[in-house]
Amino acid sequence: MKSPLRTTPLALFVPLAVAVLLSPLLLAAKKEPPPQPAEKSRFLIRLAPVRPEAEASDEEKTRILMHFDYLKTLLAEGKLILEGMTTDDYADYLVIEATSREEAERILAGDPAVSGNVYKGEVHPFRITLSRASP
Repeated sequence: MKSPLRTTPLALFVPLAVAVLLSPLLLAAKKEPPPQPAEKSRFLIRLAPVRPEAEASDEEKTRILMHFDYLKTLLAEGKLILEGMTTDDYADYLVIEATSREEAERILAGDPAVSGNVYKGEVHPFRITLSRASP
């Protein structure tokens, strides 16, 4: 007569194999979902020339080119929604997405035309209420 306490190697192997095979599934089920990205707000940045009546110096022209490259970087990063310039006073308007006003202020301060004193800028919270598709 066989003892009920005696087990065969196969009887030990099967539960161990099942535990090894299922452990990744059990660990994956316990993981928390990835954190959600921070909610973004929109801001309008108005940039006005510091010397509106004067012709731009070579240094200012260089800063304006750097400004345009900076805007292309913001666009590639998904932070810039649109940019445009008024043709009567050469003010530049940006609509950006940022997680906070502080981030929008950092974006403004990081603009080479602002740090080079070519443009002065201001940040305003902004909400698009109506829009149409681009022509």
